[in-house]
Amino acid sequence: MDYEKKESLRLLSGLESGSMTTADAYAIAEKRDPLIIYFVLRYLREKYPPSLPASSGVVGRVLELTKTYDSLVKKSKQGENDSLRQWFDETYDLKSYFGQPEKLIEMLIDKIES
Repeated sequence: MDYEKKESLRLLSGLESGSMTTADAYAIAEKRDPLIIYFVLRYLREKYPPSLPASSGVVGRVLELTKTYDSLVKKSKQGENDSLRQWFDETYDLKSYFGQPEKLIEMLIDKIES
């Protein structure tokens, strides 16, 4: 797995598990493509809706990250407007990747780089 994929997956996993600080997450996120930022945040929001009590840790970390670093919100919005996001939504279902985030990240980065 190349560096870009590894770092993107590390960001997603760190936010999901709570194994990294908000500052560490930002340090990784600021170097990622806007589409990756968008999908990492969307993945976590959809997998861990605020309505589930067990989601509070993940939801809290995502909120802290986006409230602390406005630039990531802007980057995420750029990713949301990317034509590759539309391609993904027309072709795939994000929920099908909830058990295999590495496949999601790998596919997105391969598509970005192609």
